[in-house]
Amino acid sequence: MLYGQKLADPALMRIRLIIVSRTDKSTMPSIVWERDPQEAYEEPYEYSAQEQFAREATALLRQLYLALNVDRHRYTSQDRSAAKAMWLLAMDALDSLRESLAALQRKEHRVAGKLFRDVMESMDLAAYFSEHQAKNQEALARWYENEYVAHREYRDRFRQLHGEPAAKALAAHYHRLSRFTHRSYSVILEGYTVGGESRLVHDRTDETYGPRDNSTLMLVPPQTIAAYYAALSSFILEYAEELIFFDLADSERVRTAFETSLEAETVPRRFTPRRWILQRELAKSAKGTSVDTTG
Repeated sequence: MLYGQKLADPALMRIRLIIVSRTDKSTMPSIVWERDPQEAYEEPYEYSAQEQFAREATALLRQLYLALNVDRHRYTSQDRSAAKAMWLLAMDALDSLRESLAALQRKEHRVAGKLFRDVMESMDLAAYFSEHQAKNQEALARWYENEYVAHREYRDRFRQLHGEPAAKALAAHYHRLSRFTHRSYSVILEGYTVGGESRLVHDRTDETYGPRDNSTLMLVPPQTIAAYYAALSSFILEYAEELIFFDLADSERVRTAFETSLEAETVPRRFTPRRWILQRELAKSAKGTSVDTTG
């Protein structure tokens, strides 16, 4: 989460337009990009769309890696600059994104959820180090001495910069992410299905019957994987925007990375989301009951 209003930057807005546009046939992406995790959880059977997203995300993350590994990001082991720290944290976050994607392709959602938190905290720390204030730079020096810089320091500075309403919005953002990053009761249950007599069935229960093979991965609840893919897409988009915002990568190179990584045709949905049907019916009902007050 950034200190400023990131979408005010035209380069950042172009990244979003590449994703949400449905008019430019050359840049139509998988429906997983910017998909609501709750909608994905409710309608989880878009397997071909998930496969397309995995291909696109794999290509995109590789291009972002290349964008970060350019001549201006050459640092020595003795360097203790903010620029080096931000680059290292961005590289760490990118590794976590790539490993999250690989984990979801193996249907290992627990691994992905833990890595989501790593992405968030690495980029928040990079944001904190980006500001050349005495307290921030003191924290940077401590970080180079292998001391822990608490996430609370970032949150406190964010509150100072933007006020209590923005801080509450940030807290709400983190709360939404906690579905994937905290080991709450509901998150742990995402690795279980319900069998006969309401018995919980773990997604590796097949191991009790003999050697595990790929076919037994069907025990992983599909709604869990669908929701985590949708969450990952949001993390990747925000990460790409932050690379531009903090001048870690050239904006045109990031834009080109999206354009070249997204496939030409969108894999169509297999099912119409139920919430879309409900919204359509509600709109029809409201139109039918409206009273004409003209004339």
